Amino acid sequence: MKTGKVLEKCIDCNCKSLPFMKLSTDELIQINKNRVEINFKKGETIFKQGALAGHIVYIKSGLVKVYREHGADELILSLESKGKMTGLQAIYSQNIYPFSVSAYDDVSVCLLDINSVKSLIGRNAQFASEILNIINEEALFSYNRMACLTLKQLHGRFADLLLCLSLRIYKRKQFNVPLSKKDMAAIMNMSQESMSRVIKDFKSDKIIELKGNQISILNFEKVRHLSIVG
Repeated sequence: MKTGKVLEKCIDCNCKSLPFMKLSTDELIQINKNRVEINFKKGETIFKQGALAGHIVYIKSGLVKVYREHGADELILSLESKGKMTGLQAIYSQNIYPFSVSAYDDVSVCLLDINSVKSLIGRNAQFASEILNIINEEALFSYNRMACLTLKQLHGRFADLLLCLSLRIYKRKQFNVPLSKKDMAAIMNMSQESMSRVIKDFKSDKIIELKGNQISILNFEKVRHLSIVG
């Protein structure tokens, strides 16, 4: 069950993202008035595709899944962790969330009033520039992910997932993954049987070691090479 409470003030926060470092003290005080911190349990929905957007979500801790829904099916767009903002696209899409976000494990987020963020974009050019940079990076990430899913073979796709988890999410070569086998296969757009075969190949070639949910990358250069050659 989610819980909410206002915690430390934005001006004193030690995990501000780059856009908020461009705000004045008065602007930080103002946005703090329309902010609340919420804790979500594993599996809970943070916001729903198609819902009216009231907040931008800043992830303080934990891992979330960003995905598009189509009937009973879903397409996982990305995984996001500490320091990332999500829902920015809703500012420019009639205040409708274009995707859903749910918690992969216990997650702590700041909910920032969307109208307050929109107001800051109009008044603070440096803040607006950093927000635009985030949206641009997300677009480039989406292009690369589309290329991965449509142009790369199975081993290249899995290599890309390993690089994403290692460099983008956990920032180390050994990490515990809270993803189900079903979700891992869905991220790579392959069947669970194909994923099992690819993982077996990576283990046999001593590229990775897998113990339960813990993945250790033993040969990082080989992973990079497989990602490049696809």
